[in-house]
Amino acid sequence: MIGVKKEQRNGQIAGFSLMEVMVSVTLFVVIMLSATQIFKMVLDSQRGAIATQNVQESLKYFLEVTAKEMRMAQKDEGICGTVLDDKIFAVSTAALGQTLSFKNRYSECVTYYLEADGDNQRFMVERNGEADYISPSSIKIVSLDFNLNETDNNQAIVTLVFDAYALNEKREHSEMTIQTSITSRYYK
Repeated sequence: MIGVKKEQRNGQIAGFSLMEVMVSVTLFVVIMLSATQIFKMVLDSQRGAIATQNVQESLKYFLEVTAKEMRMAQKDEGICGTVLDDKIFAVSTAALGQTLSFKNRYSECVTYYLEADGDNQRFMVERNGEADYISPSSIKIVSLDFNLNETDNNQAIVTLVFDAYALNEKREHSEMTIQTSITSRYYK
């Protein structure tokens, strides 16, 4: 018998058999591997939640700016060439997705679209010919769609749908589709 000394009976030393030691070591290893896998799953879930939260927080500014400006959009009166005079919004197709054009409350022509920035794609806003990025460089916007629905009373509803993920995170942990609908407050 191989093992640790248990007790002494009738002059013989009793101990653990090799089989008992192997079974106990195997059980210990299985329990430790299970605990490690559970810990790893919890950490991965937490990282995924943090990455998703970072994407949402990074795009919050873009969504607030666009929503405010789109709600205050007015009927175009010959100001913007891409928008019909009796309409509020115009949607067109570009290389990286759709574009949305309208006249804002300051009578500026505004266009939202995607623009390539190296290996990244970011939101752009163009006001009276001056363009600037409006989304952070740490977020990649994969697609951009503007769905325009105009009701009988000229109340325009724009549904903005886009896919985004953080560049510094694993894509499968932070990719998300965001959708929001915005109506113009122009009632004239």
